[in-house]
Amino acid sequence: MPFFSRIQCLQIPALLTAIFLALLAFVPSEAQLRIDILQGNFQPIRIAIPNSENKGFSSAQTNKIQAVIEADLNRSGLISVVDRASLIYKNLPLDVVPDFSAFRLANADAVLSLELSKARGKHKATLQIWDVRLQRPLSREELDAKSWRILAHKISDAVYQRLTGEEGYFNSRILYVSETIRKRRRWKRLAIMDYDGANHRFLTNARRTIVLNPRFAPNGRAAIYTALTKNSSSIRLIDFSRNNREKVLPLGKGLVYAGRFSPDSKKIIYANSISGNSEIFTYDLTSGRRRRLTIHPAIDTSPSFSPDGDYIAFVSDRSGRPQIYTMTSRGRNVQRVSFADGAFSTPVWSPRGDKIAFTRQLYGRFAVGAMAIDGSDMRIFTDGFRIEGPSWAPNGRVLVFFKKNRTPKGKTIARSRLLTVDVTGRFLRELATPHNAYDPSWSYAEQQ
Repeated sequence: MPFFSRIQCLQIPALLTAIFLALLAFVPSEAQLRIDILQGNFQPIRIAIPNSENKGFSSAQTNKIQAVIEADLNRSGLISVVDRASLIYKNLPLDVVPDFSAFRLANADAVLSLELSKARGKHKATLQIWDVRLQRPLSREELDAKSWRILAHKISDAVYQRLTGEEGYFNSRILYVSETIRKRRRWKRLAIMDYDGANHRFLTNARRTIVLNPRFAPNGRAAIYTALTKNSSSIRLIDFSRNNREKVLPLGKGLVYAGRFSPDSKKIIYANSISGNSEIFTYDLTSGRRRRLTIHPAIDTSPSFSPDGDYIAFVSDRSGRPQIYTMTSRGRNVQRVSFADGAFSTPVWSPRGDKIAFTRQLYGRFAVGAMAIDGSDMRIFTDGFRIEGPSWAPNGRVLVFFKKNRTPKGKTIARSRLLTVDVTGRFLRELATPHNAYDPSWSYAEQQ
């Protein structure tokens, strides 16, 4: 394998409404909405979102916020937003109890009432989620953000978490390699965008540098990537807190690549190849100390920390073909965990700590999948001509990866795009990017 291949209401007097809400607050919560995606006849939770109340927002802004919320929830596959045109009541004031029978007619399982406002430079939202079947409130939350789009994603995260029991992932960003073709020349740049493709921008512009392996720091304040030039390779750090200031990390001689951050964002783990022998090292960003973790004549590469920082997954061909191994963070107790046919690469530990995602190449086809940390319960989510580079969403439930098509006859380059998939293998979705896209990295840090 080549070295670098590798988701109008019923009006009730205010006093009665307050009494109703107070009484419902004491109702036990065991029978709330639940979702079981593992069942064969899985159906998403249907939520109705009537028009929002707004104070200080224009109608256009309110519509944009609701559009982002609907897109987020529909994209998840676990939740489906009821077409507003099918609702009898188009508006639902925040403190008014819904006419649940009317929402049942629209086959809604839940209802979201929403109030938007602006104050002291902050965009704010108060939201109330209702269970239609049990005719009771599920939760009430107050949120704020510096922009309307981030506020919309935060609302989506709150709804997603309350209805599914999973953490949301909509208010996050993705880093990836963007490829532009100009006169048969490839221009690779580091690009960053919101998880849904909004706020897209480029972080690098050098035309003679090949950009590889971009990775977010878990705290969201920095990123690293591998830079290849005609005569050298380096791992470079971009500091988002300092106007994207960039510096080359002093990681030693030879080929350095496949870097990732430690869970506390204070170290870099990477591969260093000298005279064809690739070993795994760590670099402390504070002290500048380098530490060698593997000593073996085989190729050891693509390291990834467990979320607690105690273990490392990596790829080695010490068994004859590239397979996934684990070791302690000090390089001890090396154990092979993948035993299936094919060549494995790009292992990445789930933020939940229970799975390792990977790329597998077998019989000329690539696949993205995940396995338990001991190698059991291996699942392939999707395969094809070239499918590589998985990265976990912050909640450990969704993966993003890239898929490159075969080059069409008479063409010089094929399309490459980003896709997401649920850990059950369902809900395969494309992420729109302006150019070809490779090697994504999903940020775990929430935007404020």
